[in-house]
Amino acid sequence: MLGNGDHQITSSWTDEDDVAEIETTIGITRSNITFLGKGIDTTTILGGFGIDNVENITFKNMTVTNTSEDGTGICMMNAKVELINVALNGRNGAAFYTPPYTSETTVVVATRCEFSNSNFGAVVQGSLTSATFKNCVFNDNSEDGIYGDRSTIHLHGEATAIHSNGEHGIRAIDSGKVVIHLPSNHNTIYNNGTDRYTYAGATITNVED
Repeated sequence: MLGNGDHQITSSWTDEDDVAEIETTIGITRSNITFLGKGIDTTTILGGFGIDNVENITFKNMTVTNTSEDGTGICMMNAKVELINVALNGRNGAAFYTPPYTSETTVVVATRCEFSNSNFGAVVQGSLTSATFKNCVFNDNSEDGIYGDRSTIHLHGEATAIHSNGEHGIRAIDSGKVVIHLPSNHNTIYNNGTDRYTYAGATITNVED
C-alpha cells in the first residue's frame, strides 16, 4: 500500500544479464506482489522498477516517473506484469521498456494507462514478448508512442489514443505485429510526426472483433 505524496527510490538496479545499471530503480525479486496507490494524481513513485524472471506483479492507481538521466519507468523481461490506472514516464528513457534479448515468455497487460513525456512511450521487443493495451494513451513522447520490434502488440478500447509524438505514433520493425482492435475510421493515431511506420516485414493492422 502506497499513500499520498511522493515516494523516492534511491537504489539502482542491474538486470540479470548485467547489461546495464539503471539509476533510481528498484529491482523486484519475488513474484505475487501488488503495488497499490491512491490514484494517478495522488501517489507518485519518483524512480522506476526493474522486473526480471518473476510473475504476477501488479501496479494500480499511481504515477511512476523516473527523473534520472536515461531513466525508465518500468523495465521488464521474462516476466508477467499487469498495470491498471498507471501513468508512466521515463524522462530521456522509455516510460515502459522490454529489451530485445528476452529468453522466456514476457507478457504485459495494461488497462487505462498513460505512457507519456518520455523519449519513447512503450518499447516492446522480443519474439517471445506480447503486450495488450486496453484504453491506454501514448502521447507527447519525443520519439515514438509505441515501438515494437519482433513482438506482438494488441490495442483495444474506444479510449485508445496515440498522439502528439515527435517521430512516429507506432513504429513496428523486424516482423513485429501491432493489431488495433478498432475500426480503421476510429481516431486512434493522430498528430504524430508519422502516424504509422513499418519496416522489415512488420505490420500494423486494424481488425474488428
